[in-house]
Amino acid sequence: MIKSSIERVARTRFVMPVVVALAVITVAVNESTYQHSHATLERGIALTDAHIKAANTLQALTDAETAARAYLLNGNQTDLDIYRTSLNELDQVQRGAFQLIESVDPQRIVSVEAVRTRIADRVAEMDEWVAAVDQGQRVRARTLASSDRGRADHAELRRDFEAVLERAEAVQNTARASLFDAIMLNRLALHLAVVVSLVALGLFLRQLREFDAQKARESDHMAQQIALRTAELRELAGYLVNTREDERGRLARELHDEMGGLLTAMKLELARLRRVPDVPAVALQRASGIEQRLNESIAVKRRIVENLRPSSLDQLGLVAALEVLCEDAAASLNIPVVHTLSPVPLDKESELTVYRLVQESLTNISKYARASNVWVTLEQRANRAVVTVRDNGMGFRVGDVGAGHHGLSGMRVRVEAHTGRLTIASGPAQGTRISAELPIRTSPGATAPPARSATTA
Repeated sequence: MIKSSIERVARTRFVMPVVVALAVITVAVNESTYQHSHATLERGIALTDAHIKAANTLQALTDAETAARAYLLNGNQTDLDIYRTSLNELDQVQRGAFQLIESVDPQRIVSVEAVRTRIADRVAEMDEWVAAVDQGQRVRARTLASSDRGRADHAELRRDFEAVLERAEAVQNTARASLFDAIMLNRLALHLAVVVSLVALGLFLRQLREFDAQKARESDHMAQQIALRTAELRELAGYLVNTREDERGRLARELHDEMGGLLTAMKLELARLRRVPDVPAVALQRASGIEQRLNESIAVKRRIVENLRPSSLDQLGLVAALEVLCEDAAASLNIPVVHTLSPVPLDKESELTVYRLVQESLTNISKYARASNVWVTLEQRANRAVVTVRDNGMGFRVGDVGAGHHGLSGMRVRVEAHTGRLTIASGPAQGTRISAELPIRTSPGATAPPARSATTA
C-alpha cells in the first residue's frame, strides 16, 4: 500500500519540481555552511596570527627602545642603526597586526586607533631622545628617558593590545557559535537529501527496468522487421540483377539474330552485285566501301553482343571465358594479367556473377588503379568457390567511396543474391584486393579438373 502510494506520487507532475527544489536547497545550505566555515576558520587563523603579530609589535618596540637607550648612553652609530631598523620592523609588524585584527572583525566593531596612537606617541618620545643626543643635549635626553612615563606607556600599550584582541576573540566566538548551528542545519539537510535520493533512485531503477524491458521487446521486433526487410531487399536486388541479365541476353539475341541476319544478307547482296555483268568500275568500288563498312558494323555488333552476354561463357565455360577476359584486359591495359583459374562447379547464374565481378574489377583497374600488375584467381575452398582480383595500383579508402559509385555496390548485390560474401581490401598506395565467396553446386562423385595458370601481357 505504501509502495503504491509512493509510486503514484512519484508519477505526478509535481515530483520533479519538488526534487529539484530540495536539491537546490541542499546545495545552497551546504555551500552556505562551507563558506561560513571557511570564513570562520580563516578568522580564527587570523586571530592567532594577530596575537603573534601583537607580540612581535611589542618586541619590536622594546628593541627600538633598548637601542635608543644604548645610543643615549654611548652615542654609538651602530646602536642608532639598530634603532632605525627596529622602527622599520615595528612599522611592518604593527601594520600586519592591525590588518589581521580588521580581517577578524569585518564590521569594524573593534577599534585599533587607540593602540595605533599610543605606538605613535611612544615612537615620538624615542625620536625626541635621539634628536636630543644628536643636538648634544645628553643630559636632557637622559632626563626624558629616565622618567617612569616610558614604562607606564609600555604597560598601557600591552593592556590596550590585549583588550583589542579580547574583543576580537569575542567576535570570533560569536562566529564559532553560528558555525555550529550551520553545521547542524547542513547535517539535517544532507540526511533529508539522502533519504529523498534513495527513494527517487529506487523509483528510477524500477522505471528503468521497465523501460529496458520495453526497449528490448521493441529491439527484438525491430530486428525481426529489419531481417525481413533485408531478405526482401536482397531478393529484390537479385531479381533486378537477374532481370537485367535476362534483358541483356534478350538484346544480345535480338542483335545476333535479327541485326546479324540483316547484315549478313546485305553482304550476300553485295556479293551478287559483283557477279552482275557490265557493272561500272565506280559502282564496284563503291560496293567495296560499303562492304568494308558492313564488316565494321558486324564487328561492332559482335562486341556489343559480347558485352551484353558473353558467348564464350555459354559455349566454352567459365574458365575459358575468364581467360579471354584477362587476355583482352592485358591487351587494352598493356600490363601483365596473371590468372590462375581452376574449374569450380557453379550454376549458370553463379558463373555469370563471377564473370561480371572479374569484368567490373578489370574495368575499375583500367579507369582508376594505374597498376603495373594484376592477378586473377579462381579456386575451390571446401564447399565455396573463391574468386579474387588483385592489383598493385594506387588503391583507395573503402569508406570514402561516394554513393554515386555503383560498381562496388553492384558487385556486392550480385554476390549476396547468391548467399555469398564480398570482401574489399584497399588503402592509399597499397593496391586493391576484391574477393568473393560463392557456394558451389556439386554432384556426388564429381571431381574438378586441375587449375590452369597463365600470364598474359
